Amino acid sequence: MFIPDISGRSGPIFIALADAFSEVIESGELKASTKLPPQRILSYRLSVTVGTVTRAYKELEHRGLTEPKVGSGTYVRDLKTEQNRFYHPESKHEGIDLALCRPLLCSQPKLLANALEELSHEPIAQTAVLGYYSADGIRGHNQTLQRWLMGKFNIDIDAQRLLWTYGGQHGLSTIIHALTRPKDTIISEGLCYPEFIHACQQSERKLVPVKVDQYGLDPEDLALACKRHRPKLLYLTPAVQNPTGAQLTDSRRLEIIEICRRYKVLIIEDDVLYCPPSSRKSPLVAIAPDITIYVSSFSKYFAGGLRVGFMILPLSLKDSLQRALRASCMNISPLMVDLVCRWLADGSMQAVDEEISMELSARHRIWKTAFPKVEIDVLGYNVWLPLPEPLTGYQFAQSLLENGVRVKPAEMFAVGRYEAPAAIRVSLVSPLSRPQLQSALDIMKDCISRLT
Repeated sequence: MFIPDISGRSGPIFIALADAFSEVIESGELKASTKLPPQRILSYRLSVTVGTVTRAYKELEHRGLTEPKVGSGTYVRDLKTEQNRFYHPESKHEGIDLALCRPLLCSQPKLLANALEELSHEPIAQTAVLGYYSADGIRGHNQTLQRWLMGKFNIDIDAQRLLWTYGGQHGLSTIIHALTRPKDTIISEGLCYPEFIHACQQSERKLVPVKVDQYGLDPEDLALACKRHRPKLLYLTPAVQNPTGAQLTDSRRLEIIEICRRYKVLIIEDDVLYCPPSSRKSPLVAIAPDITIYVSSFSKYFAGGLRVGFMILPLSLKDSLQRALRASCMNISPLMVDLVCRWLADGSMQAVDEEISMELSARHRIWKTAFPKVEIDVLGYNVWLPLPEPLTGYQFAQSLLENGVRVKPAEMFAVGRYEAPAAIRVSLVSPLSRPQLQSALDIMKDCISRLT
């Protein structure tokens, strides 16, 4: 039985007693679920009144450190278990998830704590981030993003061309609603980010697929689609194609830009997926800024829960895009943007980028050992696994699910009637550890062997 020492403590006795208990609880010396001494015994051992002990126990309960149990006594609260229960997802899949594409958590929790600590000492910043603004946002935030992008792409970017969004998906939806109307045609890679397909379906836009191969979007098929359908927009992922992981070649980039100029088609350049530093190229927006709307996000480069993204857009389209943004959310939370800007300015974003790249390299080595013959263009979050006959992506994904592994079949990415190849998309970053990834890949190899 733990009896605290309150000798030498100043102030009211019940507070001194509560402080003594608090110190050993918070240090971990007094473990969760430990029963505190009965009040009468403690009052006798410390030579204080029972009322004093009662007040001390009430104070501990008020501080959230203990909880009374009727007929049993007072116990140290299991705060960790309670927090885990509070923050547990409402829906959680069992087994190993190789479907979810999310950044690896390295030093991000500590960086979040540091940024919030800094903000807590800055009254002007506190007032600003709690304010209500137009879609233009805050000048310092825009300038911080501008400086970071100019350093990243080595090009001049007018801060007026920047627009904050709630992540990449919000940016894409904003563009669709601002620049097209129901029944208008948008063209995209035949295998495409599923949520973009859903956004077009929900807004009654016609989405037409264009052929993709190991080098990305096929320019010849693009030209045919433009001539036949007269689309308003082209949506593509040139840096890391989603889902195949292919990177658009330099020659194709120039061909695609020329075709879009010829047919007066605006380009949506989705650069949300993480691309390792060694594979990064100049974006299309740096080559053709007058016809390209660049969409990116920090959700794949820092943390999935950080729903902050941005667009680089032609000035001629800013009014239309701002009106669409105001219609969906009025303005982006300055508190969230402020955190991002702190990480951009102090180098934290760069440090996390390097941490993710190192861990990603290690996970690709695990993949290469398991599937040495699969060619990979960019060492990104996902890998594209072609399947041997007679397997299909959907069939194999179902078999894996029965064995506790979740992946995304090619059919999920097919636009309209575009023929989905026999393949699956595998996320190397979704497993929480390397051994978990290894275990999932072993199951995949075993399933392929049994089914073929």
